[in-house]
Amino acid sequence: MLFTLILISVTIYASPCVIETAYGTKWMSFTDVIVRSNIISEVSNIGNRFTCLGLCLQNEACVSVFYRHEYRRCQLHDVLFMSSQDGEQEMGTVYYSINTGGCPLTYIQYRMLNICYQIHLNGTTFQSGVADCNSRGEHFIVIDNAEKQNHIRKQINSSSDNISRKFHLDGSDEVNEGRWLLHDDRVMTYFAWGPGYPQNFSGKNFLVADPEVDFLWSDKEGSEEKRYICERDI
Repeated sequence: MLFTLILISVTIYASPCVIETAYGTKWMSFTDVIVRSNIISEVSNIGNRFTCLGLCLQNEACVSVFYRHEYRRCQLHDVLFMSSQDGEQEMGTVYYSINTGGCPLTYIQYRMLNICYQIHLNGTTFQSGVADCNSRGEHFIVIDNAEKQNHIRKQINSSSDNISRKFHLDGSDEVNEGRWLLHDDRVMTYFAWGPGYPQNFSGKNFLVADPEVDFLWSDKEGSEEKRYICERDI
Protein backbone atom coordinates (compact mmCIF):
# COMPACT_ATOMS: atom_id res chain seq x y z
CA MET A 1 0.00 0.00 0.00
CA LEU A 2 1.10 3.56 -0.62
CA PHE A 3 0.92 5.94 2.28
CA THR A 4 2.10 9.30 3.57
CA LEU A 5 2.78 10.19 7.19
CA ILE A 6 1.62 12.92 9.52
CA LEU A 7 2.72 13.53 13.10
CA ILE A 8 0.22 14.71 15.68
CA SER A 9 0.50 15.61 19.34
CA VAL A 10 -2.72 15.34 21.32
CA THR A 11 -3.22 16.54 24.87
CA ILE A 12 -5.25 14.13 26.99
CA TYR A 13 -7.08 15.95 29.79
CA ALA A 14 -7.60 12.95 32.10
CA SER A 15 -4.96 14.51 34.37
CA PRO A 16 -3.08 17.81 34.26
CA CYS A 17 -0.12 18.19 31.91
CA VAL A 18 -0.32 14.70 30.36
CA ILE A 19 0.68 14.67 26.69
CA GLU A 20 0.64 11.60 24.47
CA THR A 21 2.28 11.65 21.05
CA ALA A 22 0.76 9.56 18.28
CA TYR A 23 1.50 8.90 14.64
CA GLY A 24 -1.29 8.97 12.10
CA THR A 25 -0.68 7.03 8.90
CA LYS A 26 -2.67 8.14 5.85
CA TRP A 27 -3.52 5.16 3.62
CA MET A 28 -3.57 6.51 0.07
CA SER A 29 -5.20 3.40 -1.39
CA PHE A 30 -8.37 4.35 0.53
CA THR A 31 -8.57 7.97 -0.68
CA ASP A 32 -12.20 8.73 -1.64
CA VAL A 33 -13.27 5.32 -0.25
CA ILE A 34 -15.17 4.49 2.94
CA VAL A 35 -15.84 1.13 4.62
CA ARG A 36 -18.98 0.92 6.74
CA SER A 37 -18.23 -2.01 9.04
CA ASN A 38 -16.55 -2.53 12.42
CA ILE A 39 -17.62 0.97 13.45
CA ILE A 40 -17.00 1.93 17.09
CA SER A 41 -18.68 5.32 16.76
CA GLU A 42 -19.43 8.12 14.31
CA VAL A 43 -18.98 11.71 15.46
CA SER A 44 -20.34 14.82 13.71
CA ASN A 45 -19.15 18.43 13.62
CA ILE A 46 -15.45 17.54 13.68
CA GLY A 47 -13.49 20.48 12.31
CA ASN A 48 -10.36 18.75 11.02
CA ARG A 49 -8.54 15.44 10.72
CA PHE A 50 -6.33 16.15 13.73
CA THR A 51 -9.35 16.36 16.01
CA CYS A 52 -10.66 13.14 14.47
CA LEU A 53 -7.34 11.38 15.11
CA GLY A 54 -7.37 12.78 18.64
CA LEU A 55 -10.73 11.14 19.28
CA CYS A 56 -9.27 7.84 18.10
CA LEU A 57 -6.27 8.29 20.39
CA GLN A 58 -8.54 8.78 23.40
CA ASN A 59 -10.39 5.51 22.69
CA GLU A 60 -8.15 2.47 23.33
CA ALA A 61 -10.32 0.29 21.09
CA CYS A 62 -9.80 2.62 18.11
CA VAL A 63 -7.35 1.48 15.42
CA SER A 64 -8.30 3.66 12.44
CA VAL A 65 -10.58 6.48 11.29
CA PHE A 66 -12.30 7.73 8.16
CA TYR A 67 -12.62 11.51 8.02
CA ARG A 68 -14.59 13.64 5.56
CA HIS A 69 -14.15 17.38 5.92
CA GLU A 70 -17.20 18.28 3.82
CA TYR A 71 -19.47 16.39 6.22
CA ARG A 72 -17.31 17.19 9.29
CA ARG A 73 -17.69 13.49 10.07
CA CYS A 74 -15.27 11.24 11.96
CA GLN A 75 -15.85 7.48 11.84
CA LEU A 76 -13.87 5.33 14.32
CA HIS A 77 -13.03 1.63 13.74
CA ASP A 78 -11.47 -1.14 15.81
CA VAL A 79 -9.60 -2.75 12.87
CA LEU A 80 -7.26 -1.66 10.08
CA PHE A 81 -8.88 -2.23 6.70
CA MET A 82 -6.53 -3.64 4.06
CA SER A 83 -8.79 -4.13 1.01
CA SER A 84 -10.02 -0.89 -0.54
CA GLN A 85 -12.29 -2.86 -2.87
CA ASP A 86 -14.39 -3.72 0.21
CA GLY A 87 -15.49 -0.10 0.50
CA GLU A 88 -17.65 2.26 -1.49
CA GLN A 89 -16.73 5.50 -3.21
CA GLU A 90 -17.13 8.68 -1.19
CA MET A 91 -15.31 11.71 -2.56
CA GLY A 92 -13.26 13.69 -0.08
CA THR A 93 -12.88 10.90 2.48
CA VAL A 94 -9.43 10.11 3.88
CA TYR A 95 -8.32 7.13 5.98
CA TYR A 96 -5.80 7.03 8.84
CA SER A 97 -4.51 4.51 11.33
CA ILE A 98 -3.10 5.33 14.77
CA ASN A 99 0.19 4.13 16.30
CA THR A 100 1.84 5.09 19.57
CA GLY A 101 4.88 4.18 21.63
CA GLY A 102 7.12 1.73 19.78
CA CYS A 103 4.69 0.29 17.23
CA PRO A 104 5.92 0.99 13.65
CA LEU A 105 3.76 3.20 11.48
CA THR A 106 2.48 0.56 9.06
CA TYR A 107 1.71 -2.01 11.76
CA ILE A 108 -1.64 -2.56 13.48
CA GLN A 109 -1.77 -1.42 17.08
CA TYR A 110 -4.67 -2.51 19.29
CA ARG A 111 -4.12 -0.54 22.45
CA MET A 112 -6.93 -2.28 24.34
CA LEU A 113 -4.68 -5.36 24.53
CA ASN A 114 -1.36 -3.50 24.12
CA ILE A 115 -0.40 -5.45 20.99
CA CYS A 116 1.44 -4.46 17.82
CA TYR A 117 1.57 -6.67 14.73
CA GLN A 118 1.85 -6.81 10.94
CA ILE A 119 -0.02 -9.14 8.59
CA HIS A 120 1.98 -10.77 5.77
CA LEU A 121 -0.05 -12.04 2.83
CA ASN A 122 2.75 -13.94 1.10
CA GLY A 123 2.72 -17.70 1.69
CA THR A 124 5.70 -19.27 3.45
CA THR A 125 6.67 -22.26 5.56
CA PHE A 126 6.58 -22.08 9.35
CA GLN A 127 10.36 -21.82 9.72
CA SER A 128 10.78 -19.23 6.94
CA GLY A 129 8.04 -17.08 8.44
CA VAL A 130 9.61 -17.32 11.88
CA ALA A 131 12.97 -16.28 10.41
CA ASP A 132 11.40 -13.26 8.73
CA CYS A 133 9.73 -12.13 11.96
CA ASN A 134 12.93 -12.76 13.95
CA SER A 135 14.93 -10.61 11.50
CA ARG A 136 13.03 -7.59 12.88
CA GLY A 137 13.13 -8.71 16.52
CA GLU A 138 9.57 -10.08 16.29
CA HIS A 139 7.82 -13.45 16.52
CA PHE A 140 4.69 -15.12 15.19
CA ILE A 141 1.53 -13.73 16.77
CA VAL A 142 0.90 -15.20 20.22
CA ILE A 143 -2.77 -15.86 20.94
CA ASP A 144 -3.05 -16.75 24.60
CA ASN A 145 -6.56 -15.63 25.54
CA ALA A 146 -10.06 -15.36 24.10
CA GLU A 147 -9.92 -11.57 23.82
CA LYS A 148 -6.86 -11.69 21.58
CA GLN A 149 -8.31 -14.52 19.50
CA ASN A 150 -11.49 -12.50 18.97
CA HIS A 151 -9.58 -9.37 17.98
CA ILE A 152 -7.31 -11.14 15.50
CA ARG A 153 -10.30 -13.00 14.05
CA LYS A 154 -12.14 -9.71 13.57
CA GLN A 155 -9.06 -8.04 12.06
CA ILE A 156 -8.45 -10.86 9.56
CA ASN A 157 -12.10 -11.14 8.58
CA SER A 158 -12.46 -7.38 8.08
CA SER A 159 -10.62 -7.44 4.73
CA SER A 160 -11.34 -9.73 1.80
CA ASP A 161 -7.64 -9.95 0.90
CA ASN A 162 -7.03 -11.82 4.17
CA ILE A 163 -9.64 -14.55 4.18
CA SER A 164 -8.68 -16.78 1.25
CA ARG A 165 -5.77 -18.57 2.96
CA LYS A 166 -4.73 -19.89 6.36
CA PHE A 167 -2.27 -18.29 8.78
CA HIS A 168 0.65 -19.60 10.83
CA LEU A 169 0.45 -18.86 14.57
CA ASP A 170 3.03 -19.11 17.32
CA GLY A 171 2.98 -22.55 18.95
CA SER A 172 4.48 -26.00 18.42
CA ASP A 173 4.45 -29.46 20.00
CA GLU A 174 7.42 -30.61 17.94
CA VAL A 175 9.54 -31.43 21.02
CA ASN A 176 6.86 -33.33 22.93
CA GLU A 177 3.66 -34.43 21.18
CA GLY A 178 0.62 -32.81 22.78
CA ARG A 179 2.64 -30.36 24.88
CA TRP A 180 2.32 -27.05 23.09
CA LEU A 181 4.99 -24.39 23.63
CA LEU A 182 5.29 -20.79 22.52
CA HIS A 183 8.45 -19.30 20.97
CA ASP A 184 9.79 -18.44 24.44
CA ASP A 185 9.11 -21.98 25.78
CA ARG A 186 6.05 -20.97 27.77
CA VAL A 187 3.51 -23.79 27.99
CA MET A 188 0.31 -22.93 26.16
CA THR A 189 -2.89 -22.99 28.21
CA TYR A 190 -5.33 -21.35 25.77
CA PHE A 191 -6.47 -23.04 22.55
CA ALA A 192 -9.15 -22.32 19.94
CA TRP A 193 -9.21 -25.66 18.12
CA GLY A 194 -11.52 -26.22 15.22
CA PRO A 195 -13.76 -29.33 15.04
CA GLY A 196 -11.67 -32.52 14.89
CA TYR A 197 -8.44 -30.86 16.06
CA PRO A 198 -5.81 -31.35 17.25
CA GLN A 199 -5.18 -34.51 15.29
CA ASN A 200 -1.83 -35.15 17.02
CA PHE A 201 -0.47 -37.00 13.98
CA SER A 202 3.27 -37.37 13.60
CA GLY A 203 4.71 -34.33 11.86
CA LYS A 204 1.67 -32.11 12.45
CA ASN A 205 3.37 -29.97 15.06
CA PHE A 206 2.52 -26.37 14.18
CA LEU A 207 -0.48 -24.12 14.71
CA VAL A 208 -2.53 -22.79 11.80
CA ALA A 209 -5.69 -20.64 11.90
CA ASP A 210 -8.30 -20.67 9.14
CA PRO A 211 -10.37 -17.50 8.49
CA GLU A 212 -12.97 -19.56 6.61
CA VAL A 213 -13.91 -21.38 9.83
CA ASP A 214 -13.95 -18.34 12.13
CA PHE A 215 -10.16 -18.34 12.58
CA LEU A 216 -10.24 -21.61 14.53
CA TRP A 217 -7.02 -23.61 14.82
CA SER A 218 -5.61 -26.86 13.45
CA ASP A 219 -2.29 -28.67 13.78
CA LYS A 220 -0.39 -28.84 10.49
CA GLU A 221 3.01 -29.65 9.04
CA GLY A 222 5.49 -26.79 9.10
CA SER A 223 6.37 -27.30 5.44
CA GLU A 224 2.93 -26.15 4.32
CA GLU A 225 3.00 -22.57 3.01
CA LYS A 226 0.64 -20.22 4.85
CA ARG A 227 0.31 -16.54 5.47
CA TYR A 228 1.61 -15.25 8.80
CA ILE A 229 1.44 -12.44 11.34
CA CYS A 230 4.52 -10.96 13.03
CA GLU A 231 4.03 -9.53 16.52
CA ARG A 232 6.33 -6.94 18.08
CA ASP A 233 6.55 -6.68 21.87
CA ILE A 234 5.97 -3.11 23.04
